[in-house]
Amino acid sequence: MIFNKIIFLSILSLLVSKSAYAYLDPGSGSLLFYFLIGALATIIYSIKNFIFKTKAHLRKYIHGEKVNFKKKRNIVFYSEGGHYWSTFKSVIEELLSQGVECSYYSSDKNDEGLKYESSKLETMFIGNGQYSQMSLNYLKAKILVMTTPQLDVLHLKKSKDVDYFVHLIHSPIDVFKYRPFSFDFFDCIMCSGYYQIDHLRMIEKERNLKSKNLLETGLVYFDELLKTKQEMNSLNDGKNDQKIILVAPTWGRSSLLNIAGFNSIKILIDAGFEVILRPHPQSYISDLKLIKEIELKCNKSDQVSIDNNPSAQESMEKAHLMISDVSGIIFDFTFVYEKPVVTFKSLLDQDSLLEINKINKEKADKTKIWEIENKSKISTEINVSDINNLPEIIKETLQKDFQSSIKKLRSASVFNYGYAGKVASSQLQTILKDL
Repeated sequence: MIFNKIIFLSILSLLVSKSAYAYLDPGSGSLLFYFLIGALATIIYSIKNFIFKTKAHLRKYIHGEKVNFKKKRNIVFYSEGGHYWSTFKSVIEELLSQGVECSYYSSDKNDEGLKYESSKLETMFIGNGQYSQMSLNYLKAKILVMTTPQLDVLHLKKSKDVDYFVHLIHSPIDVFKYRPFSFDFFDCIMCSGYYQIDHLRMIEKERNLKSKNLLETGLVYFDELLKTKQEMNSLNDGKNDQKIILVAPTWGRSSLLNIAGFNSIKILIDAGFEVILRPHPQSYISDLKLIKEIELKCNKSDQVSIDNNPSAQESMEKAHLMISDVSGIIFDFTFVYEKPVVTFKSLLDQDSLLEINKINKEKADKTKIWEIENKSKISTEINVSDINNLPEIIKETLQKDFQSSIKKLRSASVFNYGYAGKVASSQLQTILKDL
C-alpha cells in the first residue's frame, strides 16, 4: 500500500511539475511545509533520474547533442536565464584573462553569454526546467557557481561529483527576504555587503548549521553597469521636457502591481509622464495572469513601453525617476546612476519572512531588514494611500538632492564597488587552489 502511494505521488509529480527556477511562491506556509516538500522530492528523485538518463541518451543519439557527463570541469557558472549574464560576465572575463578555464551553462537558449567566444570558455545550453536541473545533478566540476537559491532543498540537488558549491548574491537585498533554507547547503556565499554576512551568521546560529565561507565580494554586475554608464541625461538630450518614469516593482502578492494594479501606471499616464514598466522577471512565473492583464492595458497607450530586456540598463539610463516598492533594483538605480526614487512603505509580506520572524521571536532588540531600514535615506517614501498624489510627489522628489546620502550608504554597504569582478575572480582562484 505504501509503495503504491509512493508510485502514485511520483507519477503525479511528474505530470504536474513545472519550471519553478527553484523558487517558492511568497505566500507559502511554514518551515514544516519546506521539510515536507523536500522529503517528497527525495522520494521521487530516483524515478526522475531514470527518466532524465533516458531523455539524455535519446537527445544525444537522435539530435546529436553532446551531453558529456564524464569530463570534470574546472569552474562552472550556471545561469537560470539571460538576465543573469551581467552578473557573471565580469568575473568570467577576469578568470579568462588569468588563463583559468571555466564553463558557462544556461537554461536560456537566447542567453547572450552563450555567444561569448574564448578558447578558455565552454558554453552550453543545458535545457530548461527539469532537464537543466537533472543536468546539474549529474555535473562533474571542481566548483559550481550559481545565483539560484535553495540548493538541495527542492528540485536542484547537489551533485556528488561537484567539490564545492558557491552562491553569488546578485542583488543588494537582505538575505532574510529569501525563502527558508536558501543558502543552507552551499559551501560558500559571495556576499555584497556586511549585513548579508551578519544575517547569514544569525541563521547559522539559529539552526545550528556549520559555518560557511562568507566572502566580501560585492556586486559583480555593478562593474558591467559602470563600464557602459552614460552621462546623466545623455539619452535625454533636453529636446523633450517630458519626464520619463521607470516603474520597477518586485514580484509576489505584496508587490506594488499586486496591490495597486494598473492604477499605479494610469495615474502617471494621466499626468502626462512617459512610463517604462519593467516587471520583475519572476513576475512572469508567479504573477503571470496579473502581468499579462496589465500589459494589455499598457499596450493601449503610446506613453507606456514595457521593458523585458535581460538588463535594465537602458531603461535606467533613460529614466529621470524610478517608482518601486522593495525591489533590489532601487539600489541599482541609486547606487550606480545616483537618480531619485519614490518608494512605498510597508509593501512587505510578513508571512513570507519566516527566517527573520524566527530570529526575532525571543529578541527584545529586533533585527531589521536592511533595505526596509535604509531606503528612506535615499528615496521619498510614501504610503499606498498617497498613490493618487504621485504626480506632485514626483515633481517634489525631482527637486531634491539625494546624491550625498546615496554615496554615504553605498560606501557603507557595498563591498568593492566597481571592481567586484576582479575580487570574485581572485577568491575563486584561491578556493580552486585549496581544493
